[in-house]
Amino acid sequence: MRKSLIAAVAVIVAALALPSIGQADDVQSITANLTPTKRSKKKFKPAQIYVEILTQKSGQGTLPEQPPSATNTKVNFPKNAKFDPKAVPRCKASEAQLQNTTTAQATSLCGSKSIVSKGSTVPTDPPGSSSTTGTSAWVYVQVVPGPGGGGFGVPVQVTAFNGTKKNTLYLHSRADSVNNTSVLVGKLKSGKKAPKGYGSQLDVTIPPLAAGAIARFTTTVKAGKYVQARCKVKKEKWQAITKFSNYSPSTVSDDHVSKCKQK
Repeated sequence: MRKSLIAAVAVIVAALALPSIGQADDVQSITANLTPTKRSKKKFKPAQIYVEILTQKSGQGTLPEQPPSATNTKVNFPKNAKFDPKAVPRCKASEAQLQNTTTAQATSLCGSKSIVSKGSTVPTDPPGSSSTTGTSAWVYVQVVPGPGGGGFGVPVQVTAFNGTKKNTLYLHSRADSVNNTSVLVGKLKSGKKAPKGYGSQLDVTIPPLAAGAIARFTTTVKAGKYVQARCKVKKEKWQAITKFSNYSPSTVSDDHVSKCKQK
């Protein structure tokens, strides 16, 4: 009896020590697809990836009307897709050199040929709009604390550059309306380094924002052979795992499935 009690306590303690992860938490969702939809079953061909991550208001803390603040997001991509950073020139500037730059300045520093995103424009549609495409972000800032407190949205132009270091991606995020720039750095992991069941992973570090939090982040990647895809498996698994600094549970995940057709 005593041994059974000790064993039960040990299990409870171990469970409490594990990080809190909310599966399919309503606060965040991912939608994604690979195009063209019809692809070869065996051969990889140039393709396009679209990923949209929506984060709802937290409903927690002193600023419940804005989304929680993300510190890291990992996007897991299906096995049908693969990245080839060697197929595109690397940015000629470092992350530090891109800080506090406009989109035009960042493009000049990196070189336009290092851009791997498509549709990098200032968004005009708020989060939740069904017409969202391209590469952009939307930040929401709650001005008045407490439930029902008012705020405003900040449109952000995002440009993805092939990073200076091996297997990295710079997501240059420029909000001209508030004269602010954030550079998100992503690390690509593929093959054995990718999570089980997926072909690759983009691990993105999100720096603290001066105000507000990201409500929507969309990325469309297409640059020659930078992204290639086939249709070996008709159901394509996607996943987003995000860590927050001011939300419980501190880590949430959401899954998405897209489909392809075999030629």
